[in-house]
Amino acid sequence: MRIHLLALPNVQTTGAYFLDGFCMATIRFATMLKSLGYHVTLYASEENDAPCDELVTVITKEEQTTILNGLEYQHAALTNFAAPLWTLSNNRTIKEISKRKQARDFICIIGGTSQEPVARAHPDLMSVEYSIGYVSSFSQYRVYESHIWRAMTHGYEHQIDGRFFDDVIPLFFDPNEFTFQASKENFVLYVGRLIPKKGLSIACQAAAKAGIPLKVIGHGDRSLVTDGAEYLGELSVAERNDYMSRASALICPTLYIEPFGSVAVEAQMCGTPVVSTDFGAFVETVEQGKTGFRCRYMGEFVQALRDVAGLPRLYIRERAVEKYAMENVKHDYQRYFERLMLLWEKGWDTCDVRKKAEE
Repeated sequence: MRIHLLALPNVQTTGAYFLDGFCMATIRFATMLKSLGYHVTLYASEENDAPCDELVTVITKEEQTTILNGLEYQHAALTNFAAPLWTLSNNRTIKEISKRKQARDFICIIGGTSQEPVARAHPDLMSVEYSIGYVSSFSQYRVYESHIWRAMTHGYEHQIDGRFFDDVIPLFFDPNEFTFQASKENFVLYVGRLIPKKGLSIACQAAAKAGIPLKVIGHGDRSLVTDGAEYLGELSVAERNDYMSRASALICPTLYIEPFGSVAVEAQMCGTPVVSTDFGAFVETVEQGKTGFRCRYMGEFVQALRDVAGLPRLYIRERAVEKYAMENVKHDYQRYFERLMLLWEKGWDTCDVRKKAEE
């Protein structure tokens, strides 16, 4: 199977850009595709950590820097394909795919409508939007990060009827990147953007009321770190994961409908329970009373931070690995692509899909 994988033009596909979740998803997705034996052509910038058979540079690092003009890469707009950053990379990607494409290739997209011109230019290929955690979708073939986000997107689009070629496959991770630690230290951890919508004020107040130190990792408005919480900075991935493995709990009081919330799963990979709001993807990723607590009142957040000590650390780790390890989740993607391949054969009249996919 041959995949044309589109990265985003605001980043280099390396771990140095870990604050951009889309960038990290691209690297993980490329890794997963190669583990399945697929041929991957990556259309990206110059520096790259994502495994692929060919890297095609469609925007240079110098061009990124010039066009962004001081805007931090993680804040670059993802929904305006008419913006210079997207126009430049999309036009080049269209031309480069034309030179390389073969019948029955796939184009894999994570930029939503920002990359729609690429798909429209190649109607003979199937364009799949994978790992959808945004609302600007366009493709006939979509994979969402969570069930709640699929429903959210359908509502946003006023989509009343079901869509046959949608699927839900969660984000996936390498468990080896996260150290399991059964014995925890006496502090709560917040990891994420420092913005009101992430519920940082709830985290600060709840930890203070519970009498438990709160450590904060992230980028944004540092003035939101209050009530005696300690701001640690942005930190590297390795440093962040170390704190995550030692924390008594990770608190994720996100106020908006969270499409997935990868940090909650990453914490559970460390055997660290999660205290979250009771809506969004946390309903799927946090097992109430087993791997954490989902809360609706300040009092519940406070009590949850005190009660996490009684949760089974090993079970938290094992459940996260079972549900979100790449080696397990990749088979869902394999089945999804194999089902789409059948559309090039009998199309709607295809039968014995499950049997064929298992062969």
